[in-house]
Amino acid sequence: MTGTGTYINWINQWGLAAGYGTRTNTATQASLDNAAIWFPNGQIFPLKTPEGGQSHAVWINDFGQASGWIAPNSIADPCAFGVGLQSQGVVWEGGFVRPLGTLGGTDSYGEFINDLGQISGHSQTSNVVNSNIGCPPFDPFIWQNGKMTDINPGNFGGAEGGTNFLNNQGQAVGFGTLPGEAEAHPFLWNRGKLTDLYNVGNLGGPLSSAINVNDVGHVVGLSTTADGAFLAVLWRDGEFTNLMTLSADGDDCSEPYRINSLDQIVGVSFSCETGVEHAFLWEGGQMEDLNTLIPADSGLELESANWINDDGVIAAQAVLTQGDNSGDFRAVLLIPTGEWFDDTQTVKSKPASSDAMTRTPKMRSLVQTRDGRVNPILLRPFAPAVLVGKSRSDRMP
Repeated sequence: MTGTGTYINWINQWGLAAGYGTRTNTATQASLDNAAIWFPNGQIFPLKTPEGGQSHAVWINDFGQASGWIAPNSIADPCAFGVGLQSQGVVWEGGFVRPLGTLGGTDSYGEFINDLGQISGHSQTSNVVNSNIGCPPFDPFIWQNGKMTDINPGNFGGAEGGTNFLNNQGQAVGFGTLPGEAEAHPFLWNRGKLTDLYNVGNLGGPLSSAINVNDVGHVVGLSTTADGAFLAVLWRDGEFTNLMTLSADGDDCSEPYRINSLDQIVGVSFSCETGVEHAFLWEGGQMEDLNTLIPADSGLELESANWINDDGVIAAQAVLTQGDNSGDFRAVLLIPTGEWFDDTQTVKSKPASSDAMTRTPKMRSLVQTRDGRVNPILLRPFAPAVLVGKSRSDRMP
């Protein structure tokens, strides 16, 4: 890369990371984004992008296939999902790039790719501007074997819909809006069948979104109450659970980021009024402040827990509380020891730290910042690297 910045969105279990770096156009001296793969030895491999075009790699599976998007030209498009230019979703494999196409409009966005080679994302369905959103409508899709399928045609009557995660079983979760765009429902798509999770359970408010699904089909997301609070919730085997908040910390809102195959859930609990955040771990039917599970003299305040793998290793974001750099942000890896309880209150053993250190954790490259604001993200599709360094309010619909 000939530019000055690099950004990683995801790393697979073999240490291959996907993202993008900047390069300089030698003719115009303009800075352009170019999708890239990083190898475990630190080598960076730019992914094929048309001359003068821009691209981002958003996700990479364990077979080295990467999903993302390409803006092949400099045609401005304020409704595009990339960098304000006409763009379409693509997959890179074996050094070649393959366009995903669209559902009828100009723009599409390739987001998650699983180990089956399926890709989820969102695509405009026409080029006719919807008066409520000021852009053409877009629907969520699954792409497989060269075919893009609209998995929730027309959403739930609204103009916007997208996926927030795709697991290795081919199950996708996300949201779709209702007529007027003031309400959104969460969904689970499973092998051709879409379930409106709002009908399984909700907290009575107008907005809900499914954020993550584990490999056994258990879904975490957000649901609003009638008075506007956002709370983390769980849809599991036909049942609905309010995960609540860390009320002892004065929090009245919460947001989940990831559920692993053991139904351990991580996220952020915060004050809707002040935006002050606390990282949480939910297991055994209760939410715990992760700050109570680390040494009191660590010099860290954990603000959000962004990913947990099936070994219980957690990727988190923290702020320094001691020393000359107090107030600076740090990425933190939490490695479990001791015991934990499942939902039946059966004692399980966690791996010893020495064992856990030898495993390669999977973690999502999301950076959260403290900004004193209220509302969570992920009611609309997002581009992970675009969110780096932005506040919650900047990322809201």
